Amino acid sequence: MKQKLMFLTVFMMVLIMVASSFAANTRDGRRKFKKYCYKECHRGNIDGVKVITPNSYTGGQWLEMFKNNRATLKRYHKNNELDKIDLSEKVYENIREYLKDHGLDSDTPETCG
Repeated sequence: MKQKLMFLTVFMMVLIMVASSFAANTRDGRRKFKKYCYKECHRGNIDGVKVITPNSYTGGQWLEMFKNNRATLKRYHKNNELDKIDLSEKVYENIREYLKDHGLDSDTPETCG
C-alpha cells in the first residue's frame, strides 16, 4: 500500500512539472510585451499612437484579440508591424497570458510605467 501511495505521489509530481513546462510564462510575456509592444509602439504620443498597457482592456478583450491567429490584433496593426517583429507562437501565447492576467478587470491590473 505504501509503495502505491509513493508511486502515485511521485507520478503526480512529475505530471505537474511536465504540465507546467508547457504552460504559458507570464513573466516572459511581460518582458516581451514591454520590449516589442510597449517600448517600440505603444508608449504614446509617437506618431499619434495610442498608449496601450495591460489595463487598457479587460482580460476577455485581450483574449478576443488573440483569437483566430490574432485577427483583431492584425486589424489594429494595419502596417504589418506584427510581421516585422516575427515572434514565435510561444511568445505570443506568453504575451496573451500576461495581458489577460493583468487586464483592467484582474486583481492585479498593471501599467508599464
